Amino acid sequence: MLLKPLVQWVHVGSVVLMIGGFFFFRVVLIPIANRFPDSKTLIASALKRFSAVVWTALLTVLLSGVYNFLSFFRTARRTAAETGEADYSLYIFVLAIKFFIVFLVYTLAVVLTFPYPVFEGFQKKPTPWLNLTIILGLIIIFLSAFLRRLA
Repeated sequence: MLLKPLVQWVHVGSVVLMIGGFFFFRVVLIPIANRFPDSKTLIASALKRFSAVVWTALLTVLLSGVYNFLSFFRTARRTAAETGEADYSLYIFVLAIKFFIVFLVYTLAVVLTFPYPVFEGFQKKPTPWLNLTIILGLIIIFLSAFLRRLA
C-alpha cells in the first residue's frame, strides 16, 4: 500500500532533481561562470560534481520506472479481465513517445557528464545541449502528467 506512492515519489523526485539541476546549470551557473576568465574550468568542475547526482537520478528513474511500468500493466490486465473491456492504445502510444524522449535525455545526460574524450566537445560547449535536455525533460514531465490522467 505504501510502496506505490513511495516509488512514484522517488521516480518524480529523481526526474525533477536531474532536470532542475540541468536548468540551474543553464540559467544560473553558466551565465555567472562566463563572467570570469577561467569559466571553462568552473563549468567542467561543476558538471563533474553534478554527474554523481545525474547518474544516481538516472538509476533511480530507471528502476522506479520499470516498477511503475509493470505495476500499471498488471493493474490494466486485471481491470480488463474483470470488466471485459479496456482500450489502452492511447496510453501505450503516449508512453512509447515518452520512452523515446527519455532515451534522448539519458543519452544527453551521459554525453554531458561522462568523462570520456569523445564527449569533450559537448562538455566544453554545453549550452545548446543543456537547452535541449531541459526542453525534453519538461516534455517528459508533461507526458507523465498526461499519462497519470489517462490511467
